[in-house]
Amino acid sequence: MKLKLLAALTSGLLATSAFAQTVVQDLDGYNRTTVYANGAVDRIVTDSLSARSYEAWIYFRESGSECTTGTIFDEVTGQTYGSVQFGTAGPGAARVDTVHFNGGFSDEQVKRNRVLALNCQNIEGEQFKVYHKFSALPVITWDTSLAGVGEYKMPDCTGASSHCGGRGWYEQVSYTSSLHIDNKNEDTYCTATMNDGFTSRVFNGYDSTPLFHTNHYGLENAVYDYSGPAFRQVVTCHSPVGQIQRTQVWVVSGENDINLEVDYTVYK
Repeated sequence: MKLKLLAALTSGLLATSAFAQTVVQDLDGYNRTTVYANGAVDRIVTDSLSARSYEAWIYFRESGSECTTGTIFDEVTGQTYGSVQFGTAGPGAARVDTVHFNGGFSDEQVKRNRVLALNCQNIEGEQFKVYHKFSALPVITWDTSLAGVGEYKMPDCTGASSHCGGRGWYEQVSYTSSLHIDNKNEDTYCTATMNDGFTSRVFNGYDSTPLFHTNHYGLENAVYDYSGPAFRQVVTCHSPVGQIQRTQVWVVSGENDINLEVDYTVYK
């Protein structure tokens, strides 16, 4: 009787072990792609169109594998943001699925590192808990100054002119920018634009960057031929988890009266 009982217990343990869930961690950090050495999933690639939602591609190691449920949670606090939905990658893509989260991340949540956790299985029925980390949006720290170059000019009120008075201008301005960007991952690039017809040079003299993680960019007393009342610069960083856009507008109100009147950030 004892031998029969022992055999039954051993058989039950083996059956339980066969379907025990194996944990597969993300060892690649917060970059766009996580590659796994074992399990049902070969890799997961973050590819979000908006900072408020989440999208990714799931590449399976073999046909017949699938992920059935999943959640997104805060890496530090463990707070669960919600469940994800799954879709197909289209006809003929038997080993690729998509995963979506449309819960609407808040301004605070897009600033935090998060984790995608999926429950998956292969064609043999082996169970896996698969984790994929994705980063917060980039952080842009930006200090700038603007000064007029040369004479401050006013409209000519002599003769029959009917357009005298109003705001004056400088024909040139001198712009200094100190820009520090932490992208949180290695798969983000940044671009900059300014007033129509002008090229920004905030990235050490250029208007865009290659992919980078963290860097500082300086521009010292760059002279622009610009006589308008408002000097506008926009920096946008394009991350796998969405975009962050920082806008600054300097306004020339009078002689030696130039002020930063607009400075705001948008998550897109």
